[in-house]
Amino acid sequence: MSNLLQWVEMSLDVWLACSAVLMLGAFVQRATGFGLAVVGAPLLLMLEPRLVPVILVLFGFTVSLMMVRRYWQEVRIGEIGVALIGRLPGNALGIWLLLAAPMVVLEKLIAAIVLFAVAVTLCRFKLPVNRVSLFIAGVLSGIFGTVAAIGGPPIVLLMHGFHPDRMRGNLAAFFIVTSLLTLATLALAGLVSTWHFKLALTFLPAVLVGNALADVIAHRLDKRLLQGASLALCTLAALGLLI
Repeated sequence: MSNLLQWVEMSLDVWLACSAVLMLGAFVQRATGFGLAVVGAPLLLMLEPRLVPVILVLFGFTVSLMMVRRYWQEVRIGEIGVALIGRLPGNALGIWLLLAAPMVVLEKLIAAIVLFAVAVTLCRFKLPVNRVSLFIAGVLSGIFGTVAAIGGPPIVLLMHGFHPDRMRGNLAAFFIVTSLLTLATLALAGLVSTWHFKLALTFLPAVLVGNALADVIAHRLDKRLLQGASLALCTLAALGLLI
């Protein structure tokens, strides 16, 4: 274990805490459709800022791959295609913020993104779903996803009226494509290193365990209670970043 921690340049207590956060995030995302980054970003930023956003993007891609296998028949490319186009300028704006803004500003921005995600989840009002709204959601998703790996809320805001399985399938397909776009953008900006991939390998078992636990027990839990607990945790973590 000591050799492993030297390899990833991290202390044992921080590594264990980060593993627990990623396990919880994977559990929530598998159970509800999204949440890995919403849960993970503010907590990981407090524990080890170097993990945000690259590690969350990597595991957002991993969990989405596992989800899309189950809901692939629900995917409608026409419903997410325009949003994917909007991700391109959104990613460009997001990478500009990452390179130009100081960390203290990024912390506040990430906290605001998390609180927005919480508000989107709680306020289930319907917005018109058309090319304009999908493009705007894609741009916002690109900014949020590049800065904090939290690209889901703007899209979820439009998909509240969808059947839950249809929403999960479309979100999983959207995250697969956009995670690759975001990784490419971050790599071109020099923000991705071999260290991130080494560290991701050590965290992979925790993510897989969280995903497997959700498969086994999530359907037995009260979804509102699970969602409420995770949103409360996200809110507290975001407020901690704002203080």
